[in-house]
Amino acid sequence: MSGPGTTNTAGPDASIGIQADQVHNSAVYQVLPEDPPSRRYEVGLRFLDNGMPQRARELISDAIAHGYDSGQVRFHWILAVLSKRSYRDLTSEERQGLDRISAELHRYPDDTWKRALEAIFELLDCLAVPGDDPDPALKRLRALPPPQHKKIIRHLDLVLTGGMKESLWAETRQSAEEARDSGDRTNRVWAYFEPEPAGARAREPAADSAALGDYVRAVAWSGLFVFAAGYLGWSVLAHADLVPILAYLVALAAGYAGARNGSRWHYKAKRLRDKDREYSAPLRNVSAPEDGFANRVDHSFTHYFTKYPPERVDRDAWLAETAGIRRALRDEVVEIYRESRIGVGQVNWLIRYMARDVRRRWAAGTLMEHRNRYRVEASTKIGSVVSFAVLAAAAMSVTVTAVQESPIIAVISAFTTVVSGRFAAPLWLGIVSEHRRFGEEWQEYHRIHQERIAEYLRWKGKLEATRPSEEEMEAWLNADKMMILDSALRHYRIAWHGIIAHTFLHTPERPCKRARVEGGPWRYSKYEIRVFLITEEGVREVSADLDFERAEVSSHERDNFRFEAVSSVQVEEEGELGYTLHLTLMNGPTKSIVVTGPESRQPGSEQCPSELFKINLDAAGFAHTLRILEGIAAEGKKWIDRNRTPISGGRSFSADPHTPTAPAARSGEPTPTTSEQPF
Repeated sequence: MSGPGTTNTAGPDASIGIQADQVHNSAVYQVLPEDPPSRRYEVGLRFLDNGMPQRARELISDAIAHGYDSGQVRFHWILAVLSKRSYRDLTSEERQGLDRISAELHRYPDDTWKRALEAIFELLDCLAVPGDDPDPALKRLRALPPPQHKKIIRHLDLVLTGGMKESLWAETRQSAEEARDSGDRTNRVWAYFEPEPAGARAREPAADSAALGDYVRAVAWSGLFVFAAGYLGWSVLAHADLVPILAYLVALAAGYAGARNGSRWHYKAKRLRDKDREYSAPLRNVSAPEDGFANRVDHSFTHYFTKYPPERVDRDAWLAETAGIRRALRDEVVEIYRESRIGVGQVNWLIRYMARDVRRRWAAGTLMEHRNRYRVEASTKIGSVVSFAVLAAAAMSVTVTAVQESPIIAVISAFTTVVSGRFAAPLWLGIVSEHRRFGEEWQEYHRIHQERIAEYLRWKGKLEATRPSEEEMEAWLNADKMMILDSALRHYRIAWHGIIAHTFLHTPERPCKRARVEGGPWRYSKYEIRVFLITEEGVREVSADLDFERAEVSSHERDNFRFEAVSSVQVEEEGELGYTLHLTLMNGPTKSIVVTGPESRQPGSEQCPSELFKINLDAAGFAHTLRILEGIAAEGKKWIDRNRTPISGGRSFSADPHTPTAPAARSGEPTPTTSEQPF
């Protein structure tokens, strides 16, 4: 927290590395064993649209294997096969699957999906015949409706090269430029990284502290008091004089009035002391653990009270004036949420509300309203003093009269009355005060709880209305990558016919926030986007820092190296679920790129860390990048000639397109046998 004379304006959750770690509960990616094939296809399509083609291939293939088949399903299966991959990345089984669909196109109805399939195969045929005129294929592609047209351009980005890519690039760039700022992006992305708010809570009042023993003692002393006072009254009545009788009646009335005023005086004075003590508690000598919940709540309170001061009020003076109430509210939040496995991000909405509420009450002059509520009125004090004075005088008159009748018993009764009253009065004051305090605080609790429920519902509704969908997040990221690619092409003044291959690799730029939908990949508030452009002369690498929340790109770093300069490409595994890519050049330092860090099971998440790891690798575009870099490291410039060699192969129907497969393994690693392998 900020010390005297300083202001801590760091945001909540601020730390080096990952600032926030949120998992949003959603059924968008959920597939159950009993789900029908149509559901598997639906979820697979979502994976494809949201940038995870490997998982999409698995689910769509499974749907086809269980009889869910159509031109639309095959269209999306082909997109899943080709997305984030070049044609060279495909396995022989996947190529045979494409051949089979091509040979059986006549089985499908003559609709939009069939025409989209025909357009894809015509584009692929252009790859198989170097120098073939791509114009007819591009004309067929442009004739498609926008949904199919845009999907083909997006998912075949790494497949389309040379003249085909150049013909489509102006359109692709314009679409990316429009999509990048669409959907009020900069005013909505923040909501994706906001955690699901914890439910509204309030501190329940402390239980009535008056125990059964207090009632027993109070009743016992009161009984003795009534017995002794009753004897004195009997003695006065037996004397039968008007003055003593009137004095006795006056004593009873004064006693009642004194008890009532005294009880109110005692209660208000005690409550005022307790509230003042609560709002002006001394600073704690022992600091909360640095990474603990209480310490993070401390920082959040300081941050939001600093952020929401009243107008025209010095910030330091405001923080000093509200230090006591801030500590009281902080202690309440820590107490009611600490044992619930709740992160501070989930209660920041409440801390924010508290800060604004304190500001509102300060502006209205009701911040310390308890001082007015529990201020003892002069009438109460005067009434209490006068009542007890009259009681003392009347009691003395009654006692004198009783002594005249029976001196010894009267003295004993008077003494017993005083002593029993001395013990009974504090007991009843405590019981009555506790009962009144509990009732008052219970009403206050319900009022505060209802206000917080209203604020919780307001904030939750705002998040739900503002938070972007997975499709929007992926579309914005894809548009950012296209604009970075365009910047690289412009900088190097390279046309698409000079690009042999290209690939993207996006990784988090720390410190950043991250969040994901259950079952989906991590998405980050900041990325480092790398683009590798493969040309005749060598490799052009562009690295850009992307502030995803603000849609801003900065810190372009560029590097050029010849094919022969690549010494080695290595992947270092951090534990079981972390990858770092090391690119070593002959005449330069090794570049280390942390692709994904070790994963651990997230609280409240049912997803296995290994499954999440595969999804993150898939979303990052790691497999294609690694294949290109390893090919260059192993073969040098010869890789270009091999990459240009037409891909031959007849129509092979020995394998269905739903057969689970994966790209070829890296050198020195076990060969993956199913598409469940990370690459």
